[in-house]
Amino acid sequence: MTLETRPLSPALGVEILGLDLSRPFDQATAGELVRLYQRHHLLLVRGQDLDEDDQIRFCELFGPISRRSPAMQKAKAAYVSNARADGILGQGELHFHSDNTFFQHPLKAIGLYAIEVPPEGGDTLFSNCAAVYSALPEALRRRLDGLSSYQLFDYNGDYNRRSVEEGSPPDAHRAIHPLVWTDPDTGVRALFLSEHTAVRINELPIAEGEKLIAELHDRIADPNFGYRHRWQPGDMLLWDNIVLQHAREPFDLRHKRTLRRIPVGDPDGDRRFPTSRTVVGPLPWVEPVAQPA
Repeated sequence: MTLETRPLSPALGVEILGLDLSRPFDQATAGELVRLYQRHHLLLVRGQDLDEDDQIRFCELFGPISRRSPAMQKAKAAYVSNARADGILGQGELHFHSDNTFFQHPLKAIGLYAIEVPPEGGDTLFSNCAAVYSALPEALRRRLDGLSSYQLFDYNGDYNRRSVEEGSPPDAHRAIHPLVWTDPDTGVRALFLSEHTAVRINELPIAEGEKLIAELHDRIADPNFGYRHRWQPGDMLLWDNIVLQHAREPFDLRHKRTLRRIPVGDPDGDRRFPTSRTVVGPLPWVEPVAQPA
């Protein structure tokens, strides 16, 4: 089956036209949706009227639903909302990141469905980190080989602040990931660094690591590699959480913003993240000595 589509930006994403996600898919449609996701990394279907089960059925085409977060342990779906008592991540700006990089196996994909949105602001920005990596100067690509980040997040902490080791509880989630992720199926390489949850670059002195983190963040935020999504009620958006990073722009909190979130886990995490590892408790570390220029 060939679905009617239109590109969302030169860097990533495709809108699927004329598809009703509230109806079951036949095998041909399901296969085409997966192929479009693999090719474009982000799928948009507008004008949908979906309940939780409809959204879950769509997201399950791409992998099992992840229930390791506190919100997903309590309910079938989570709500990114400033209007619901059970809402999560409801306010403030969110800088570019991939979700759950503080686990050994980050989420494979994320599905968001728009229920209510403000008249302006609150756009979600996306960056194709494979394209970002391909555009890096050769010297910088060589420098990134062998470097890793220490990722940390406390679900009971302040998500609007960057993670730090000092003061974080021993049971906060921690992991180490390479700065460059390689797709084992295609060989495509992508920059893989979530600044917000990055405590440090493990192999570099702090000052040098911070300078590198800032440089990579600026490259990820370059709109030439991105797509800006202006939400409409009924939008269903699903994206690759590894190749793409996303960010949220601020909005007027007098307006309601509610998106239903379904996280998709990675059943093939060991193969796709062979050098990543979980860290239990604070990670002992001795700052490397800066090398002469």
